[in-house]
Amino acid sequence: MALSMQRIGSLPHGLHLLIGIRLASTVSDAPGSVYPFPKHPRPTPHQIFHLSPSASQVEIKARYYDLVRIHHPDSPHSRLIPAAERHSRFQSITAAYDVLRGKTSGAFGSSSSGDHYAEEVARRKRAYWAQRARTAEFTQYAQHGEWSASADDRWKDKIILIVGILTLALGIAPGLFLVPSKLEKMHQAAAASLKGAREDAKEIGDERRARMKDRVRDIRAQAAEEERMRLEEPEDKT
Repeated sequence: MALSMQRIGSLPHGLHLLIGIRLASTVSDAPGSVYPFPKHPRPTPHQIFHLSPSASQVEIKARYYDLVRIHHPDSPHSRLIPAAERHSRFQSITAAYDVLRGKTSGAFGSSSSGDHYAEEVARRKRAYWAQRARTAEFTQYAQHGEWSASADDRWKDKIILIVGILTLALGIAPGLFLVPSKLEKMHQAAAASLKGAREDAKEIGDERRARMKDRVRDIRAQAAEEERMRLEEPEDKT
């Protein structure tokens, strides 16, 4: 097997990877080819994969496909194992694969029980009860108008209240001192503009009235002249 893997390793990278995947998909289902999950609670990634530390990435990937086919929670090979243990094993295999590929680092299998599925259930239960507690506090406030804040949160509420009051005071104070003087100046400017507009309007009105009077006087003079000429015209004909 080692010699075969050395020969495969000498091939081009693409063909190397394709052969590794093909070998992983054609592993026999005979009992001798099944890779059992380690019995001790904290196996290393190499122990889970039944590989030596010098295994190549192609060997790791091929072995991962074998382990998924055997230890998947829905696989017929693990149907006699309890559901919690099936999920725990599969999560351990996935975590070990990430470590062997270099995607994750750190202490593998740091759990004291090795049951990652049970740990996830416990974490979700804690998050659920924490959310229930927050919902109960909000419901009490909505029904009774009282907020039962803890001692650690009361000082935060006081700081927020003080900051809000200071912000409001800083926003109103400039208006109390600056707005009256500004309004006075605006009023004076508006009064001056109105006075100037009235004077201009009076001057324009006087000029128009004078032109209208001149026009009326001219019209009257012209009408009188026409009337005089009309009265003198028959005497000339006779």
